[in-house]
Amino acid sequence: MLTSDDIRILRRGYSACDALSPAEAWRQIGQPEPAALVAFCRAQMAHPDRNQRVLMLRALAHQQGAEAAAAVLAGLRDEARRVIAVAIQACPNFLADEAIVARLEAITRDCRQKRKLRRRALSMLAGHEGRAQGDLSPAQFAALRRLRLDEAYRFPILFGLARLPLKPRTEALLREFAASADAAERALASRALGGERVIHIDAYAKDAALHARIMATCERAHGRMFYWIPRQGLPALTLP
Repeated sequence: MLTSDDIRILRRGYSACDALSPAEAWRQIGQPEPAALVAFCRAQMAHPDRNQRVLMLRALAHQQGAEAAAAVLAGLRDEARRVIAVAIQACPNFLADEAIVARLEAITRDCRQKRKLRRRALSMLAGHEGRAQGDLSPAQFAALRRLRLDEAYRFPILFGLARLPLKPRTEALLREFAASADAAERALASRALGGERVIHIDAYAKDAALHARIMATCERAHGRMFYWIPRQGLPALTLP
């Protein structure tokens, strides 16, 4: 039978900062069926200790399917801000789920929530917080088209789209921004459509040479951390 200690081991396996691999973590906890793991985590989402609920969400983030989505949705509806924040981070595998997307949209619009949580929810919808992914899901596409009608959300949506692969639904939204009456929106969208994308420089922190090269040769997109790079990646260095 699974325990909370098993989930802590699994969390270590999923962590990029731990030497324990996911495969070894699964072996250590007895290689349970994914359905059993999800069922345990979902049941624990009713635990009164918010730290327990957060722990379950750390494991659920790496699962798939309707049961896992339902457990993450419970986290998005939690009363504790810490739990909601971790639930938002757990959403990447579930962005095709209409209920998950609807809840992220609701958090984005909810003025009772902390601004940081609202930004995180919108970032997950619009740019998957910068992570590589395929096209926007139909549910994401519809939610973002609704949200872009509000001036407060337009730049975060556009900037998030500029970080994504240029797939059909992403491209369609960028083309809507490229037809904007706002010159800055048109310029950013056109650049994202024209062969460049935005990256966060920390994504290249493990490659010191490439990190330095981007900072030295690429144009900043926003603030001190975001840069434009060619969508196909930087060309190889020309050696003497």
